[in-house]
Amino acid sequence: MPNKKIVITNSIICCVLLVLGFLVSTINVNQTYLTVSSPLSNGDRESKQIGLMFIIDENELANNLPNILTTLDKAKFNATFFFTGTTAINNLELLENLAQQHELGNYGFSNTKLNIADKNLITDEIRLADALINSLTQTQMKVFTPPHGAFNKHTLAMADNLGYTTVLPTNRDVVIDWQTADSNLVLSYATYQIQSGDIIALKPTIATMQCFAQIITNYTSNGLKVTSLERLFQLTE
Repeated sequence: MPNKKIVITNSIICCVLLVLGFLVSTINVNQTYLTVSSPLSNGDRESKQIGLMFIIDENELANNLPNILTTLDKAKFNATFFFTGTTAINNLELLENLAQQHELGNYGFSNTKLNIADKNLITDEIRLADALINSLTQTQMKVFTPPHGAFNKHTLAMADNLGYTTVLPTNRDVVIDWQTADSNLVLSYATYQIQSGDIIALKPTIATMQCFAQIITNYTSNGLKVTSLERLFQLTE
């Protein structure tokens, strides 16, 4: 027999999404934006801080977060976590716990590349993620990062319109295939020529989990503190 709490929770979520879908469909997105803010890809180079962001766009990735959170807690560090709408719905308890100790960010609703999507879909993606996660956690997200790093002018404008600061990882001339099982590759990616003010994006894969304590040790040995993006950019009121 289905758990009553789960059934009720899913029903509420479905109702919320139906209402949101209606509201979003009534929004006029055929407006002209004269100026939009460019994404931020690094913080103060003198801050001695690293902005750490995690992308959780697949449900299995959430299973590795408890281990990573333990390492962050021991070091008394904070990070920013970006869930898609689906991964958020399927990990409600984890989401609520993260909202209490760390920062949540907007990653869109369904992991869609927003550089080639039409204006209505872009609007839906950002607004639905905003309303869903904010309502589930009783928080107000402050940072947005476009899925896959793909965006256009309308993407930035919609994020601006909702009061978001759009962020991207710092371009350090290093790339990684997140399908890798080699933790040494993840370690190298996360620590290569690291410097104050950088924003590092990680996925909580098994390989990341295996080397995460070493990543944190590398940062601290270089005199760098790991923090959330809202703190890196001093967005906290």
